[in-house]
Amino acid sequence: MKAELIAQYKAGLKMLADVVEKCPGSLWANNEYESAYWRIAYHALFYTSFYLAGSPDVFIPWEKHRLNYNFMGPVAHDNQPIVVTDIYTKAEILAYTETIANSLESQVEDTKYNELCGFNWVPLSRFGLHLYTIRHLQHHVGQLTERLHQVGIKGVKWER
Repeated sequence: MKAELIAQYKAGLKMLADVVEKCPGSLWANNEYESAYWRIAYHALFYTSFYLAGSPDVFIPWEKHRLNYNFMGPVAHDNQPIVVTDIYTKAEILAYTETIANSLESQVEDTKYNELCGFNWVPLSRFGLHLYTIRHLQHHVGQLTERLHQVGIKGVKWER
């Protein structure tokens, strides 16, 4: 089961990398939407990494993480405004994608699937959390794919 989970994480991450690579510069930082394209990509990656960690206590944010950039919309969960001073580049997002993909072998435990996950607000087993996280990642890949379609870019690769 570990191999299958890793394969699905990798497929989702490849699809995210594909939509990042296909995104034109005019769409990357476009603030006409509540959350710019790059913020959605970062949000999807942050929470993939976060939930792979197993619990908030052991999670180590990416070395280039910026405070509250993982939240979408104008405010964080504490209702404080999110101040964006710099955006992540495509190269940075792609590097983060690769970092997560390279960590999967050690992050996906194959012996504790039935235990509760380490996140008290997500009442799932560890296995359930993997499925939840993969669905979350793919949800945002779909969202970004739709934005590409709106500007006439088709042909996003479907990974198995």
